[in-house]
Amino acid sequence: MFATLFVLLSVATLGCALHLPIGPEFLLKKGPINNRIVGGKYTPIEAIPWQVSVQKLGRHHCGGVIYSKNIIITAAHCFFDKNGNILDLEIFDVRVGSNTSEDGGSVIKVDKRIVHDRYSRYPITQYDIALILLSSPLQMGPTVKAIPLAESVPNEGAAVLVSGWGQTETELDSKYLKSVYVNIVNREECARIDGVLIKATICAGSPWKDSCGGDSGGPLTYRGKLVGIVSFGSRNCGTPGQPAVYTDVVELRKWIEEEATKLSSN
Repeated sequence: MFATLFVLLSVATLGCALHLPIGPEFLLKKGPINNRIVGGKYTPIEAIPWQVSVQKLGRHHCGGVIYSKNIIITAAHCFFDKNGNILDLEIFDVRVGSNTSEDGGSVIKVDKRIVHDRYSRYPITQYDIALILLSSPLQMGPTVKAIPLAESVPNEGAAVLVSGWGQTETELDSKYLKSVYVNIVNREECARIDGVLIKATICAGSPWKDSCGGDSGGPLTYRGKLVGIVSFGSRNCGTPGQPAVYTDVVELRKWIEEEATKLSSN
């Protein structure tokens, strides 16, 4: 009994540490997995119209961001299983235009994807970014909008917004979109905490406010521009002094623009 409990707790801890979408049902059986925003509030999709749900086998799996009418930005690790094997593309869809992950808006098939060629998970996650080409163009409107990429990273202490669906500190499963403001943390300070200065990353966090297990791929925004993509965080989300790590969109802006053009033209 105690050996089984230790294994379950170890899996849960690892999932939160890597922002894997781990939920209670995952600990009991193999199956769909959940996400969370810690310390946030329910948010209408009209306030974050670039937010999408990347779905696996018809259920919410990761967040994503609308870059253009046919390109979605998300995290690379959303397309890999726990053993590092890339998952079949046909099991993924994208829901847009809804503040619920289960219904509403439109669901569009994924046509192609590209993962950053320098992405790695071990010994530490870096270049955690991927692009999705949708099978049909989005119909833009009040609930479906592209977001521009930021030209610079906000200064230390700046309040930035992160959003996503799923498990919270009080709910097993959040059906509705939530968001929370966190603060940019100095990269050297973040490196001291994590033990390494990770390339192409931004750190952000606030006490008891955080992205967490599976908000992966969702947007970190500042004044209406995309500055980061949720990548990974601490074992105990929202713990003071343990900021989350986001892929730096500013540093990878050229890669995004060039690869999005290639995907759209093929």
